[in-house]
Amino acid sequence: MRILKHFLLLIIAISILTLIAIQFTAVQDLAAKLTIKAQVQRAILGNTKIPDYDALSAVTCGTRSPITAPPDRAETCTMIIAGEHIYIVDVGDGSVANLRNWNIPFNKIKAVLITHMHSDHISDLADLNLVTWIGVDRTKKLDVYGPRGIELITQGFEMSHKLDYLYRNMHHGDNLAPLKVAGYNPITIVQESKVFDENDLKIIAFTVNHSPVEPAFGFRFDYKDRSIVISGDTTMNNNVIKNAKDADVLIHEAQSNMLVEMAREELENSGQFNAKIMEDIKNYHSTPKEAARVAKKAEVDHLILNHLSPAPDGYIAEQIFTRGLSKIFPDWTLAKDGTMIILPVNSNEIEITSIE
Repeated sequence: MRILKHFLLLIIAISILTLIAIQFTAVQDLAAKLTIKAQVQRAILGNTKIPDYDALSAVTCGTRSPITAPPDRAETCTMIIAGEHIYIVDVGDGSVANLRNWNIPFNKIKAVLITHMHSDHISDLADLNLVTWIGVDRTKKLDVYGPRGIELITQGFEMSHKLDYLYRNMHHGDNLAPLKVAGYNPITIVQESKVFDENDLKIIAFTVNHSPVEPAFGFRFDYKDRSIVISGDTTMNNNVIKNAKDADVLIHEAQSNMLVEMAREELENSGQFNAKIMEDIKNYHSTPKEAARVAKKAEVDHLILNHLSPAPDGYIAEQIFTRGLSKIFPDWTLAKDGTMIILPVNSNEIEITSIE
């Protein structure tokens, strides 16, 4: 009892001394210097959880739809890491902030792939251009693959940020902010095509059903002997099944129409005219059970539910969202921002972890 009393008195004394010490400017300056040093070192080293061995990996850098905004989720974005190279699929609001916070090596980002032109899939494109341009020694404009109209999208971003490019170049100079590589190189995807094939990585684009959005794409990534498929926004679709056949991992969008209907009823009861939106969105997304059926028919090894609508906020909502899934397809994960899937080459291993 006496030892515990002395221990508590010691803790109190240390706390009081600490409170007194941090009132001095020299102590504050030292603490700030150590904090900044740690931040800079983390940025230099990059994210240490990214595998340093040969693998195909995916990170869900944004997992929600635009209809709900839980504070711990950004809009849709998936990062694919194939060996030493990084590719970003869609780049919704808040996703680039996640990439910054995770100390992603922006100099390794080779291209962006856009599934379709809804705003929640493209809104952070300007931020992604900035972090891969300023002080990153980019040798060319950022390659952006997307459906027809992608050139219009990138031109719009460049017009709105023209002065930003100019001011940053005037301030930082050509070494840090070269104007000749500011902005984008848009590449229109032809339906059902191979969009990339080098560095042991092959990327196939395939059409999905997100009507009235047309075309809308999904993507298959094959790196050496491992494979990841991203469905894009779609209803339950045979083309996803076909292109996901025997893949290691299928990352599929999912919408709980039960939760959507609850939201619709609440909006309607509150007299909100936008309750109709909740009715409209039911017919161009896939439910979690439909995603599970796709995974089963495609005979994939693991299913990741992503681009969640409405993104479940809390344990009970997650239970409702995933109700009955395991009876259809038992090997699934409900994505959160930062969920990381690692597929080492020359292996059947599937590691599900977090990049945070």
